[in-house]
Amino acid sequence: MIIPKQYLIGLLNVLSETSSQLEVDYPPLGHLLDIRIGEKCEITAISREYFRTSRSNALRLYRNDNFLSREIPDHDDFKICMYASSLLNSENESVLEHELQDEGKRNLLKGDKPLFIGYDTNSLRHRSNLLIQNTLSKLSLADSPNIGFCLSEVVKRELRNQWENKHKKSDIDKLCALHPQATRFLNQHPKTARMARLGAVEYKHLMAQLNCEEINGKGLGDNNIIQSYEFFRDKRNVDLLLISGDNDFTAMAHEEKIRSVYMKQPSNYDTNFECQWEELVELLYCMAIIFGHIRLEHIDIYGIWTGKNEDDWDDYRISVETGDPSIFKDLIILEQSYKLPI
Repeated sequence: MIIPKQYLIGLLNVLSETSSQLEVDYPPLGHLLDIRIGEKCEITAISREYFRTSRSNALRLYRNDNFLSREIPDHDDFKICMYASSLLNSENESVLEHELQDEGKRNLLKGDKPLFIGYDTNSLRHRSNLLIQNTLSKLSLADSPNIGFCLSEVVKRELRNQWENKHKKSDIDKLCALHPQATRFLNQHPKTARMARLGAVEYKHLMAQLNCEEINGKGLGDNNIIQSYEFFRDKRNVDLLLISGDNDFTAMAHEEKIRSVYMKQPSNYDTNFECQWEELVELLYCMAIIFGHIRLEHIDIYGIWTGKNEDDWDDYRISVETGDPSIFKDLIILEQSYKLPI
């Protein structure tokens, strides 16, 4: 059954009626998460060392095949899932807050320039825009008329170039040796392309906002991204703050006298988290996309499947399979409730 990610809350509700303790597995490596469901959710992730050992043991069985090594997520990918779902904050969160804390004081009627926030390619691949939105809300700036957003066409072009690749049948045959559920992945994106597609979806959703503008830009690469933002700044006479997932990009922006914050992912972090249900949903969604498939108790959750299309990506849909018909019954009721007129 194909469902939007928000239906996962209903799925978690159904599972919690049987047990408040849930497990998330990834077949090639085994156990990844323990979840305790309550008013808030408590998550315990396996350690970096345990993850690396499990992955190394699995790949060793296939002589560390290059294709499998690329497709089986490593611990950095696991960390990106937690970062992209906002469970982990950037090490430079305080720098970002410092850059934004006085933005509400701008007075456009007195000649102050508006601020536009822009993104580079890596920051959208990691969904840093969600962390930016959280910070703006924290500072009571989420609805500030002084702040807008801008996106370079170069970023869109880079993301598109990265997500064009798709799995062939020969790839699937090899991947199924470690991950039998990968039979569903035919004609879908490999891992790195899926991460780029995550960013492309965020780009599209940002562009749907009334306060976001697209900037013309040519070519590819950091220089062209920065030049497009620089041209926009000078032509429109605005202030810019660029959000980057790349330290070198940030340094290059600073050379052009453009404010930029490097959203560095944490090197070390606690493997125990307390979060809201919505954040758990985001984590499961990101894991389903980046891992391709995960298992929540007896339910298979697919982030990709043969036939997944543009609307499925843009609407954050996943596919769930289970031998328990009661699960589908509850999901159908949930779907019907969403379709009821207000």
